Amino acid sequence: MSRSVRAKSLRLAPVALSVALLGGVTVDQLSDPVPAQAGAVNGLELLTDPFLQLPTADGVSVVWFTEWAGDEHTVHVGGRTFAATTTKLSQTAEDSASQLPVEEKPTAEQGIVARDVFRHEAIVTDLTAGEKVPYRVVSTKGGRFVSSNTFKLAPAPAKGQPQRILLTSDHQAMVNTPANLEMAARTIGDIDAVFLAGDLVNIPDRASEWFDDQRGSAFFPVLQGRGGRASTHGEVYKGAEIIQSAPLFPAVGNHEVQGARAGQTSLGSSFNAPVPRAIVERAYAAVADQVNPRRDAAVKARWIEEHSFSTATYEEIFSLPDGSPGGETYYAITLGDVRLISLYSTRIWRSSSATADPAARRAITRYHESADVLGDQLRQGWGEHIFEAIDAGSPQLRWLESELASSEFRDARYRVVILHEGPQGLGDNIMPVFTDPVKTEERDAAGRLTGIRYEYPTSRNGLLRDLQPMLEQAGVDLVQNGHSHLWNRFVSAGGTSFIETSNTGNTYGAFHQLSGRSRPLPPAPWLISNYLSIGNPGGLAPILPSENPMLAPNGEPMPFVQSNDHNVFTVLDTGTNEVVSYIYDVRTPEIAPVVLDRFSVGRPASAPGGGVVPPAIGGDRDGGYVAPEGGKGAGGSGAGAGGADAGSDAGAG
Repeated sequence: MSRSVRAKSLRLAPVALSVALLGGVTVDQLSDPVPAQAGAVNGLELLTDPFLQLPTADGVSVVWFTEWAGDEHTVHVGGRTFAATTTKLSQTAEDSASQLPVEEKPTAEQGIVARDVFRHEAIVTDLTAGEKVPYRVVSTKGGRFVSSNTFKLAPAPAKGQPQRILLTSDHQAMVNTPANLEMAARTIGDIDAVFLAGDLVNIPDRASEWFDDQRGSAFFPVLQGRGGRASTHGEVYKGAEIIQSAPLFPAVGNHEVQGARAGQTSLGSSFNAPVPRAIVERAYAAVADQVNPRRDAAVKARWIEEHSFSTATYEEIFSLPDGSPGGETYYAITLGDVRLISLYSTRIWRSSSATADPAARRAITRYHESADVLGDQLRQGWGEHIFEAIDAGSPQLRWLESELASSEFRDARYRVVILHEGPQGLGDNIMPVFTDPVKTEERDAAGRLTGIRYEYPTSRNGLLRDLQPMLEQAGVDLVQNGHSHLWNRFVSAGGTSFIETSNTGNTYGAFHQLSGRSRPLPPAPWLISNYLSIGNPGGLAPILPSENPMLAPNGEPMPFVQSNDHNVFTVLDTGTNEVVSYIYDVRTPEIAPVVLDRFSVGRPASAPGGGVVPPAIGGDRDGGYVAPEGGKGAGGSGAGAGGADAGSDAGAG
């Protein structure tokens, strides 16, 4: 269910600040306190600072959160006041695993306990492109008020206006995420937008991971300079004030998808219990008379969501373009010279353990079901199933085909796609290949079901077979993904660059001849040719960083960063036509970050749409998308060097 649909039933009355004086002080005369949390005055606290969403040619949305509905919520820009609309998040909760003070967290016996969070959004209008103006937000309750500090906002940039865009992903409240963001802001300077390729938090319905996880690395605090977590080597970082003045554009990662809530007693078990929608819809049909005798469409939708999976909290938190068939889960928007496309490309992550004997299987993994759930489809894991189809013929790819043929895309100097799981990579999470698992039912001589296992044929890799050829043919300049918590990049023969920007706090490792790691492979009866222990199943060779590559133990430069001691952050700079990655060693905070890698992207300013890319990239880039014969393109080779099963350091991806 989309955020807009949910919000209708939960919407509170919008308010206007009718009195210019609050306690005898005008709002615009309020001083700038520096509270430990977002604005805390008169016993009231803002749960977050304001942040920016959906910039237009002459406006921008301002969003902030409180734990109380309040009376009036407004944005103040100079002498103008803009009233906010308030909604209540529908699924935010806490459980015994929440990182909260003991007196605030539920006990295991209490299970999942709802937590009230109220979202306030005001649309500021009549702004001038290129002009940043001061603003603050004010919330009132029962005659009291609380104000944010003063920040700056602007509408969408005009064409030709340079931008510095932070490319990041996989924050997940990781120990070094505050360090990554703080050093990025210090190094880059003013950041004009943030592209975040998924995995913003760990458990999306757990409110504290977004707002106030006591470890000091919750999502909003670190992007607003209000975190406070010691890095792996002891230095405390707060993150940086970024999204108060720079609009944020995320993509859905697997950690933005909450699994089935029905029957679960913790948010963690719920997160790991998504069931494919088609399976749940069949289960609903069998019980519809009992659970929904009036055939209420809303009751049906809610039952299916509660027993399958949901992106409700993600969609309710953010304001994103919603014109696609997927609503806010995939979208496109123009920001000056940049056309951004955000795709919904992810699946449930499951462990890589594989047990050949069906009777000995005690866990649900990517490769098989546990022996004790064979008789209950709603308890089964269904392998690493994909949440939203992104292969040929899917609604998402049909929408993408139209977007790639649009004038907005063709006229852009920079054509950028962000998605969580991409077609190229050296990480652990790029295997198995991106396809819905192929199910095999194992039976004994009498025909009784004894096991269920799953295979992932390389020939069905939709990202490589269907998506990548579309992006290359259309002239996409840059594809940014995350998911494996490392840095690596690739360039296709047609000139499309692929970069993973997820080394923001910890790494799940690179699997390359120089890494000292190999992916675990399943035993027979799984078909070993479908799995790759070392290398990139997408087939492209990794690019060696251009400036300061890390060195392998033998002294050879490595085409990746997999270190937990080093953070990498990346900026797309449209003023210089470059993507620049910086590397920083958290063990030596006194030493500034250095450039790891830089490369050119985009088209010359003189090219109104379609021109050629700078010589550093090469390739013919002047076309829009034309569907290839048969609707598919040639994918890269899946061949790679084999290797022994040396285990994996990956956690929940």
